[in-house]
Amino acid sequence: MKVLITGGCGFIGSHVVRALLADGWGVTNLDKLTYASNPANLGDVAALAGYRFVAGDICDSDLVRTLVGECDVVLNLAAETHVDRSLLDPAVFVRTDVEGVVSILEAVRANPQTAFVQMSTSSLLSNFSSFANA
Repeated sequence: MKVLITGGCGFIGSHVVRALLADGWGVTNLDKLTYASNPANLGDVAALAGYRFVAGDICDSDLVRTLVGECDVVLNLAAETHVDRSLLDPAVFVRTDVEGVVSILEAVRANPQTAFVQMSTSSLLSNFSSFANA
């Protein structure tokens, strides 16, 4: 089975990448490499045959459509995080956390054989609460 993980260089994503590789999955990791990412998190698996890293943005619909077409499952862990950052620049959060998810969903809709799992954390939910209370 092949999986596309978005945000795989983040704290949670890197653990998911490692676990799926250990279970025999082919993993493509799409990550924008922002403040929340650290490629060193996956330094120990970077050379494995079943692992591929793609530097890119989930808002890049053409790239996402191509990668989704190559996999069986998409795990979306890509997100802007940290509530304080969302108050300083909410447009960046809307772009990634809303428009980026729409980009993935459209790609999955065009590839109905591909399953989609949206991952989240309490931090993301706090961001939306901050917008509502601002």
